[in-house]
Amino acid sequence: MNTASLRRANFALAIMAVASLTLSACATKSDRRGPPADGERRGGQARQSGTFMQPIAVLLADMDANKDKMTTLEELHAGAEIEWSKFNRNPSAAYFAQWSMTNLGSTDAMPSFMSFDRDFNGVITEAEFNKRLEGEFKALDKNADGKVERSELIVAFAAPQGERSRNTEQQGRGGGRGQGGGRPPR
Repeated sequence: MNTASLRRANFALAIMAVASLTLSACATKSDRRGPPADGERRGGQARQSGTFMQPIAVLLADMDANKDKMTTLEELHAGAEIEWSKFNRNPSAAYFAQWSMTNLGSTDAMPSFMSFDRDFNGVITEAEFNKRLEGEFKALDKNADGKVERSELIVAFAAPQGERSRNTEQQGRGGGRGQGGGRPPR
């Protein structure tokens, strides 16, 4: 097979991989229900704030070899080598999906196959794998000290107040319709 034919075959393989990932994403049913309908609340009180860990944070926490509750760059490299050895070859989207399910908790978790496959050839090389994990590590290392502590893995957020809450507050202050609030008379 000549070089031009090999390039065309690789290009066709990359296009098929992207198409299959796109179709898979479109066909996947989300397990999220979305916001509650008007007048309906989940679990009683509305949540004011919360915390969560990104899927990549779980993987980095697992790479903490000495269990001192922080992952160093050296532990990341050792952990990446262990994870890479599980593939047995440069993984395609199908092999990566299984790894993603096991290590990140979902095939939809970030970072995705496409974020690792920087040259979009349909497979991930060891260099691409390591570079992406290092990038994720650096993004989570908020104080840039070369180690990711548990506090850097936690993301805190404040839940926004919904339209229903604002309307209820206005009505309580006399701002609702028929209660003397609203636009002043002309």
